Amino acid sequence: MQQAIEEVNHIIETLKETLEDMEEVLETLELAERQQNADQQEVETLRRALRQLRRPREDGRPPRREDATSSG
Repeated sequence: MQQAIEEVNHIIETLKETLEDMEEVLETLELAERQQNADQQEVETLRRALRQLRRPREDGRPPRREDATSSG
């Protein structure tokens, strides 16, 4: 009977350690998810900025430059 109790206690300790490991994995995954969201927001911000920079050329008009208007 004593051996069975010790085995159960050993299983309980192993389960506690496994739970701690799983909690660490969860924290890592949550951190990775937050970083991914931040990266996606940054990419979208850069895409918007690129679209704004490209928009004048897509109109068929060159971008306005002050030096180009004064040399005519």
